[in-house]
Amino acid sequence: MLRIIKNKSAFSGSELVKMVRRENNSKRNYLLVNSVQGKHIPADPSRVLELFRQLAEEVKIHINSEKTVFIGFAETATAVGAGVASHFKNSYYVHTTRETGTEGEPVAEFREEHSHAAEQLLYCNRWDEIISDARHIVFVEDEISTGNTIMNFVNVLRNEKKVPADIKFSACSVLNGMSAEREAELKNEGVVFYYLLKHAAEPDSDEIYSFVPDNPERTSDYLLSEKILGGYINPRTGSDISLYADCCAELAERTAALCETAGKSVAVIGTEECMYPAVCTAEAVKKKGAAHVVTHSTTRSPIVADRSPEYPLKSRYAVESFYEKERKTFIYNSDINSYDIVIVVTDSDKKDYDFISLAEAFCKSERFMLVRWVK
Repeated sequence: MLRIIKNKSAFSGSELVKMVRRENNSKRNYLLVNSVQGKHIPADPSRVLELFRQLAEEVKIHINSEKTVFIGFAETATAVGAGVASHFKNSYYVHTTRETGTEGEPVAEFREEHSHAAEQLLYCNRWDEIISDARHIVFVEDEISTGNTIMNFVNVLRNEKKVPADIKFSACSVLNGMSAEREAELKNEGVVFYYLLKHAAEPDSDEIYSFVPDNPERTSDYLLSEKILGGYINPRTGSDISLYADCCAELAERTAALCETAGKSVAVIGTEECMYPAVCTAEAVKKKGAAHVVTHSTTRSPIVADRSPEYPLKSRYAVESFYEKERKTFIYNSDINSYDIVIVVTDSDKKDYDFISLAEAFCKSERFMLVRWVK
């Protein structure tokens, strides 16, 4: 059951929140997704960026000029975090990660409640320097249901003395499912919450769902080109947001110039935590005159797909992870449309990636370009 309590955004409630079924998850058998974020559901990049702007405006009511560290949550909110932070001049951005190969020692390790992959790591190359004169830490999520994950993180930072004693904590999210009592309880513990849409959600049953895909298969060959572009900045280790946003914009412009997309249908795909560069690239492609552009990303989240008319995720394909060969990752609704070109933007340096599984997922499309963003 899903009930919308308050919507502060310019988007409809049905666009921002949809209930889907998690596969084989006894912790919580449902997941909330939205059709504007550009993660699970293909979305217009202009609308994705507008969603980020509206959430940033909600935060600006309370925080504006003081130095702020924005922390996005992997993997679903990495783009939301960067997009929100990009609207604040005096800010620093870093996102948590589940990747273990990030250089250096993590600043903090904590657990994310209800997740299929619960471990989260926070790295930051200049943490002590950055946090020493920061006034706020703002956690950025796509959805906050209980606030437990946020408090796990806050408690680790406080208990391990990773932050000044007087720093202010807050969290912003597109969706907020917390009760008023829970918000008040956490406010007393020093964490304030901002959101665009308040909802109440609970499963209709305690059934644990499983899924056997019945997807169409590729019937033709495909063409793949690969490009390597420099200028990469790693948001897993942190950056001044203005620098990171500028580098993403430059990557987007260079990628959009690599192929002729005017008047064509294009999908720009991010890989797991690498979402924001794909959103920016999709927007640049759109501005160059493409007739139809969408963006979404691969994900670790195993969600049940269903072809019924009202259900938002019509198909699910298992695709090889760009980061770890044995890892299970998925992409949704990739076979709904035929695209003239599918552009994949990744920050993975994995050289032996087998593209066939992703090409199978876009079985109606024949032309692909893989863009690797490197230092």
